[in-house]
Amino acid sequence: MILRIFFLVLMSLAICSAQPSRTVLYNGVIHTATEEAFTGYVVVNGEKIEKVGRGAPPEGNGVDLKGAHLYPGLIDADSALGLVEVESLRATRDQTEVGPLNPNLEARYAFRAESDLVSVARSQGVLVSGVNPLGSVISGQGSVMRLWGWTWEDMTVVPAWTLSLDWPRVTVKPDAKKAEEELEEIGKSLFFVNDAFEEARSYIGSEVEDVKWGALKPYAQGQRPVLIRVQTPAEVRSVLEWTDKMKVKPVLVAGRQIDEFGKELAQRKIPVIYQFLFNQNPTRIERYDDHYRTPKALMDHGVLVALSPSGLAFDAREVRDLAGRARAFGLTELQALQTVTLNPARILGVDDRLGSIEAGKEATLVLCEGDLLEVVPKVTRAWGAGVEIDLSDRQKELYQKYRKHLIRD
Repeated sequence: MILRIFFLVLMSLAICSAQPSRTVLYNGVIHTATEEAFTGYVVVNGEKIEKVGRGAPPEGNGVDLKGAHLYPGLIDADSALGLVEVESLRATRDQTEVGPLNPNLEARYAFRAESDLVSVARSQGVLVSGVNPLGSVISGQGSVMRLWGWTWEDMTVVPAWTLSLDWPRVTVKPDAKKAEEELEEIGKSLFFVNDAFEEARSYIGSEVEDVKWGALKPYAQGQRPVLIRVQTPAEVRSVLEWTDKMKVKPVLVAGRQIDEFGKELAQRKIPVIYQFLFNQNPTRIERYDDHYRTPKALMDHGVLVALSPSGLAFDAREVRDLAGRARAFGLTELQALQTVTLNPARILGVDDRLGSIEAGKEATLVLCEGDLLEVVPKVTRAWGAGVEIDLSDRQKELYQKYRKHLIRD
């Protein structure tokens, strides 16, 4: 009898714990990333946002935000978080595999959940990242990862969202004056990539199982996007011609002078992950602020733009600063916020559940004591899928350690 009662008690506790909790976050400045900010509330029911409203909140268990600013969790569309810990130590770098052809590899399997860099990015409001391999010609498939959780399994949002392709770099001889010559050189180095995609197309419908060609198939068919890293205008032009020829779906990770192709990129609906916001101009003929104004120039043409630091793990924490700098050089408040929330969510293919504060979406939220896109205000709280996240990290621990030491001395 006692065992039966004990079993019933355990069952009731399990049922109670499984029931979704309903919480009202009220008295805050709500930045939905779909409209201008307003004072209001967000009702969270379990993992989802139930309602977003203005003014007085409905009844229920409440959290008084005390005028703080509530944002959707920030998203870095291109990083090496979880794959790299210390750039200078080869043993801690796992973003590049041996060999030029690795389409069957998925970044999530190498993701280190306990990485100190992951917790540092999380404490700055970055809660989701496109973790993408690099360093080979076809480096592997990028994964969309949450930046909270115990293991890579429960931190995986999308196992494989893209194929990472490093576009061949060509050093043109000084006497090569025409762009056609530059394109011809790039074309020669593309033989390997073209051959791989043609092999993947030949594999379609084949009864022979091959892990590499099978992994490459959805990209060769244009079903998933190919992430292509480019640096120069000649490379951009060759990518556009190549994608037309191969009928693939590109996402460009780009830098300087990409705005020259703004109109064409918009017409082709090619998104851009812009990573050169903090880089200095290489020539004297460029304006000093060209790299700051590029996001606005692209968005004025209608290009979908996401901002990302540089694809490195330790830079992911700077995402909010990038949006703030772009806002200072032309983007509106809403546009700047979208470059690190809704736009990267659209590029990663997760905008149906992340990237904005809307009813029905996942309650992945960040609370900041001031404007999140400024440098000084602190991220004070965060929620991932409705559950509050621990924002402690290695840097905060060291700060407290040495602060106590200095005070004692």
